[in-house]
Amino acid sequence: MTNATRMHWPNTHFLQSVADSSQFPDIDLPQIAVAGHSNVGKSSLMNALFGRKGLVKTSKSPGCTRLLNLFEVDARLLVVDLPGYGYARAPKKEQQRWINMIEGYLAHADLKLVLMLLDIRHGPKDSDLQLIEWLNEGGIRWLPVATKADKLSGNQRTKRLKEMTDAMGGMLSPLPTSSFKGSGIEKLRATIELETLQPH
Repeated sequence: MTNATRMHWPNTHFLQSVADSSQFPDIDLPQIAVAGHSNVGKSSLMNALFGRKGLVKTSKSPGCTRLLNLFEVDARLLVVDLPGYGYARAPKKEQQRWINMIEGYLAHADLKLVLMLLDIRHGPKDSDLQLIEWLNEGGIRWLPVATKADKLSGNQRTKRLKEMTDAMGGMLSPLPTSSFKGSGIEKLRATIELETLQPH
């Protein structure tokens, strides 16, 4: 892929939030979804991808995202920010509502790719593996992305990435990223473009 065709995402804007898939707008754009455990660094990663500080609201409190948040990228791509799951302090009824919202969207969306965000320090949790299994059963393409890679040294990163790969069945190796340092972000943008906007 040449620099001329690489996606720099200069014209990204927040489109709208929806409470369930029935409210989803009729938009004829390739869609990707961003999924991850609560507090995995999803909002920070998306801001780094978009190159826009503060476009996606970040919070140190888990469970901040409670709706499907839609972002349009250069009128070429729709990025859907899913609620973080696994937030134990949320009421059980609220947790189930988030799960139903995520599954309802994923089951009916015309998705090109799901970015599966995983904290490199902890690897995939049971809830991550359950979602991965669900995606595999539904034939939905997904890409593991290791967040907060700057928190580990080089040797620690290498070891943990192998452990994460093995835990997810050995087929896909997570792409290490750091929203703080910006490492891996350009590669992730290029991968998204290759998977969503290029003919296969």
